[in-house]
Amino acid sequence: MVQTLKTHPKSFYGGLLFLAVLLLSNFFIQKMEITGQVPPLLVWATVLDIMIVLPVVLFLFVLRRKPTLSLLAPLWLLGAGFIHWIVPAYAKEHLQYMNVTIILVEAGFILLELFLLVVFIKKLKIWKQHFKASIHTYPHVLSRIHTATQQTFGGFPKLERLIGVITTDAAVIRYAFFPHLDHKPAGAQTFSYHKNSEYFGVFLMLVHAMLIEIIAVHVMLMQYSHTIAWMATVLDLYALVFLIADYQAIRKSPVVIQKTHLHFQKGLRFHMTVPLEKVKAVRWYEGETIPEGRHSFSLMLAGLEKVPPQLEIRLSEAVEGYRLFGFKCKGTKIFLSVDEPQRLFQTLNEVRVVSKKDI
Repeated sequence: MVQTLKTHPKSFYGGLLFLAVLLLSNFFIQKMEITGQVPPLLVWATVLDIMIVLPVVLFLFVLRRKPTLSLLAPLWLLGAGFIHWIVPAYAKEHLQYMNVTIILVEAGFILLELFLLVVFIKKLKIWKQHFKASIHTYPHVLSRIHTATQQTFGGFPKLERLIGVITTDAAVIRYAFFPHLDHKPAGAQTFSYHKNSEYFGVFLMLVHAMLIEIIAVHVMLMQYSHTIAWMATVLDLYALVFLIADYQAIRKSPVVIQKTHLHFQKGLRFHMTVPLEKVKAVRWYEGETIPEGRHSFSLMLAGLEKVPPQLEIRLSEAVEGYRLFGFKCKGTKIFLSVDEPQRLFQTLNEVRVVSKKDI
């Protein structure tokens, strides 16, 4: 039986109450001017509240998760739109530095993406050769893209972080616009993890919310700056395409046991390959909370309710994995839930025994 996690209503509702007070107080001070004419100091206080304090409280106490760029970027854009809406016209001159900063950051991001696109196109022929050759080693597309990108651009160690960005962007394009080119790995030793989850409902809600946000933010920002409005729209569209690509990747990337390795890919968020001889133990997870730590990976999908993982895989030594934009991380534990947990449990223990005999 699946156990529902214990929640912390005090911190959750306390965080919501704090955010409501923060937004309403700034609304009345700026929009309604209940304290009189708005001085520059209050304008900057509002910017600090909306752009810094609000995200910190939201992630620490309400969402209780690590902030990600895909969530922070639209949140900051919404915050900037809200600030422009409530600050009186005569005080908007004090927002000049914030506006310039937003424009520079967004312009830099767009220019970086264009630069990477040009670099990638120049090496596309070589990259495709490496990508096709890696199919015999890696069953997952993201791992193949990562390997092909490393082999194509690995001669530039100073550009390692940009290489990670190229990997993510290439995966987004592949999954979002050419999903028909890839088929999920087949065979008796593949284990899907999305069919029995509630993530599809969460995915639909996120897509609807983002579509509404794209239109609303664009209309709102067009009243103040056409440049900011279109930059925000481009970033929001990228986030939407990323979300769709991530879901396609989840559908087509089951857990795979292939020869002497165990392959994981969680959408576009992380991927890793574990040698079977490094699997120390496979056991049913008995805790009531989702374990978090720097040295663990979670193959869990978000749902309407938080539930603990079904299985825990312990490794004899740390194995390297890759997160978004090529960020490396090592872990000794993997927590996961799949559609057929009993079959995965039995299969893993069987192949571990065979693998150890072959060593």
